[in-house]
Amino acid sequence: MADFEVAGGCQCGSVHYRIDAPASDTHHCHCGICRKLQGAIFVTLSTYPKANFHLEKGADNLSSFDSSEGVHRMFCKTCGSHLFIDIDPAPEIVMVQTGNLDGGAEPSPDIGASIYHGYADSKVPWFEIKDGLPQKP
Repeated sequence: MADFEVAGGCQCGSVHYRIDAPASDTHHCHCGICRKLQGAIFVTLSTYPKANFHLEKGADNLSSFDSSEGVHRMFCKTCGSHLFIDIDPAPEIVMVQTGNLDGGAEPSPDIGASIYHGYADSKVPWFEIKDGLPQKP
């Protein structure tokens, strides 16, 4: 067993994964694509080494939506849960929807070395970021 391990999956249980390395970063993404796909004003994503991401169940139940060139957003065909993102220009990483981690996620080294707001310049105008985390355009 690895020194580090987190696991997650979709709402219905058809897809499950395990990750045995800590995230390199975690960010709240405010881009318009993430807002539309999640139906929320931002989504939290954690970046992990692809070599340490293990799809344990449900590979045949995954579907992909290419939200932009080379960006493949994977989701469960049964329940529609958005699970992770594969990015062609960065094949060495996988971006996981942090909210899909089993047991919830806490802002600690377990989910990322740095936590920040990404695409903060694209946030919805009525939401004010007040948590003191760094904001990146």
